[in-house]
Amino acid sequence: MPLDVQLVSPEKILFNGEAKMVVCRTVSGGEIAFLAGHVSFIGALGSHPVRIVPPSGPETVVDVDGGFVEVSNDKVTILSDAAELRSG
Repeated sequence: MPLDVQLVSPEKILFNGEAKMVVCRTVSGGEIAFLAGHVSFIGALGSHPVRIVPPSGPETVVDVDGGFVEVSNDKVTILSDAAELRSG
């Protein structure tokens, strides 16, 4: 079962779709990876890329500068203070 992922900045939705894994870095504890079945989680994000690994195909990388991540019931929501989708 994939994760339902949404990554939003004040300007726009940068990612809305499915993923098998999301990796981000919190301000309090380093990198954390979320997979289907992960326990509920809320954390503050620092300035670090977020990696979204889809069920198939290349991963999406978004440079995030602050914000929050929430995980609940196989849904990952990232609200960023500022974010930019990496090209390439």
